[in-house]
Amino acid sequence: MNTDTSTATHAANTLDIQRLVDPRSIAIIGASNDPTSISGQPMRFLIQHGYQGTLYPVNPKYTELAGVACHASIAALPATPDLALILVAARRVPDMLRQCGEKGIGFAIIYSSGFAEAGEAGAALQHECAEVAKAFGIRVIGPNCQGFASTGAGVYAGFGAPFGVDYRRGGLSLISQSGGFGCALLLMADELGIGLRHFITTGNEADVSLLDLVDACIADPQTSLIAAYIEGLKDARRLVDVANRALDAGKPLLAWKVGNTADGAKAAASHTANLGGASALYRTAFRQTGVIEVTDVADLGDYAKAFEAQRLPHGKRIAVVTLSGGAGILITDACAERGMSVPALSAATLERLKPIVPAFASLNNPIDLTAGILAEPKIFADALQIIADDPNIDAIAIMAAAASGDVARAMAEAIVRVYDATTKPMMLAWNARRDMAREAYEMIETRGVPLYATPVRCGRAFAALSDYAQARRARAAARGADPLAGAQYDVEHARALLAVSHGDLTEHASQALLRDYGIETPRSELAHDRDEACAIARSIGFPLVIKVQSPDIPHKTEAGAVRVGIRDEATLADAFDEIVANARRHVPHARIEGVLVQEEIRDALELIVGIENDASFGPAVMCGLGGIYAEVLKDVTFRLAPVTHADAHAMIRELRAFAMLNGARGKPPGDIEALVETIVALSAMALDQQACLKELDINPLFVLPAGKGVRAGDALARCMPRAATAVDAADAMHESEHCAPAVVDG
Repeated sequence: MNTDTSTATHAANTLDIQRLVDPRSIAIIGASNDPTSISGQPMRFLIQHGYQGTLYPVNPKYTELAGVACHASIAALPATPDLALILVAARRVPDMLRQCGEKGIGFAIIYSSGFAEAGEAGAALQHECAEVAKAFGIRVIGPNCQGFASTGAGVYAGFGAPFGVDYRRGGLSLISQSGGFGCALLLMADELGIGLRHFITTGNEADVSLLDLVDACIADPQTSLIAAYIEGLKDARRLVDVANRALDAGKPLLAWKVGNTADGAKAAASHTANLGGASALYRTAFRQTGVIEVTDVADLGDYAKAFEAQRLPHGKRIAVVTLSGGAGILITDACAERGMSVPALSAATLERLKPIVPAFASLNNPIDLTAGILAEPKIFADALQIIADDPNIDAIAIMAAAASGDVARAMAEAIVRVYDATTKPMMLAWNARRDMAREAYEMIETRGVPLYATPVRCGRAFAALSDYAQARRARAAARGADPLAGAQYDVEHARALLAVSHGDLTEHASQALLRDYGIETPRSELAHDRDEACAIARSIGFPLVIKVQSPDIPHKTEAGAVRVGIRDEATLADAFDEIVANARRHVPHARIEGVLVQEEIRDALELIVGIENDASFGPAVMCGLGGIYAEVLKDVTFRLAPVTHADAHAMIRELRAFAMLNGARGKPPGDIEALVETIVALSAMALDQQACLKELDINPLFVLPAGKGVRAGDALARCMPRAATAVDAADAMHESEHCAPAVVDG
């Protein structure tokens, strides 16, 4: 599909959020005369907030509610509403939804509980609702949701005390799968002074999903910032596309993902899958698309405040200006831990500062001007301006400590003056009690300078801003790039190899797959008895490694089916018998195809790289510190395919093991470029073979010194499960074409 067609298709499928959040008329089905009940609150809040459209309460029990005519049925409504709020018992919802469809209503919100969250019967009801909605073309939010609020049109269609609050207008659209916790986030944002555009809860998502709503908010001109509270996504792979659209639109997306479990990994054969799971892949998707992950209510508010200022840094270099050395250390640590740098000021900047700042001030970054400078506020402002003008600095953090009273007001005036004169981001940590610096705080907040109670919160917000800006730059640089440019892979041979396999491939078979994608393997050959092993050894040369090859023994070390450091034929013959016997004891009925005789690779760093074809996210690629402790140390990083060369370089630099790859303690640097090519090749394999390759890992991948390449020391591939008939056919072909003769003991 070309780009124009794809864009047009997306536009056609995007939810028309304006029709939802700004309805001209609303039917309230199951409306109650008790304004404190769940079925009575939506109408009460709509009236309380001055909803300007027409209300149609529907309930045969009443002729009017709160002075508004009440109708006996949906069919009896005098006109077709834009939106229906359904507040009846779960068992009655499918019929009410059907009547909405017959009336031509385009949107419905189902508040009722008792659906998929309540067991099989509820799930059946929810499925029926989805089928009715699909048949009539109704877009449904819920069931089991708390409603929504939209400040632009004054529509507060929900229940619960937070819907009684009159929220200030602004650019934040908050989408939450949890009604109750979403309301907590909403109240926190309001308390921090963040203006609201939309607040929408999604409940069980029988039809409209959280990603549908995020996508719609990207297209909403008055939404400038989007926040999402996520428990789980049915269409997780789509997250990447939606988040990239948000990145392209310049609308930061903040996400709080909870329920990060990896239950599916328990049955995985490969280290890659065991090291993955929901948490790792969600974070991977966030990292690749510039989504800012939040893990606390305060984070969401703090980051939203930073983005609301609408200033992005051009790099990761921050100047910390403080009146308290301790506060400077705190924020420096917080920034450094999150990848920002605190560089020295330029020589020209230092020359301009020295004549005006106190002699005992420290001009090392963090810059401690000391409280003495506040005796002359103009000098403080001049010093700040000089620092802001430094080309080595991308952003400024000011630590105001507990400055209060007249001093606080003078400081605020100086900060505002510089803030208005620069386009660089400026943030402020100030921990004076509000009653001691009220005028100063109000001045700062009125001018839009992000203000935080602690240096650490200020530093974390700066890092979020910096990460987002970097993601925007990376997205712009990667746009139009072909991640596989110049690559030559034997895709069809690899596909044919996987087509006749099922379950686990032995290392010997996996090596053929790797070679199809240009990944080098050690010299090796399959032996079926001791004599053949010795003949192979004479051809390859010592030292050697030998390994039993069986699709029923994925992890050979645990089975005692591997021997390393073999230096002569006598040792080889004894070791051959021993590892075969060990394998038979470990898995008595294992199919043993032979023993792989392989050259031993020395003087290399052991990494692990691999593929996981996740049920939700699709193909992902992993890289990390390998060897026998891969799952213990868990120094790994993931990317969703496709992975570009730039992505692969970034993955490698995220590892704690990067210092070893880069040359540590006199060791030569590893062949990083060859490692990058391997990661990109695995990404291509993951996409090319997505239909049949479930998991693959290379552990260890030997990274040789720079210029000497990499070698796949051990490999395990697992195919996608197939229907019994397909497996039987594959077995027959495997037996006739690919199976080696059985190993003969002795």
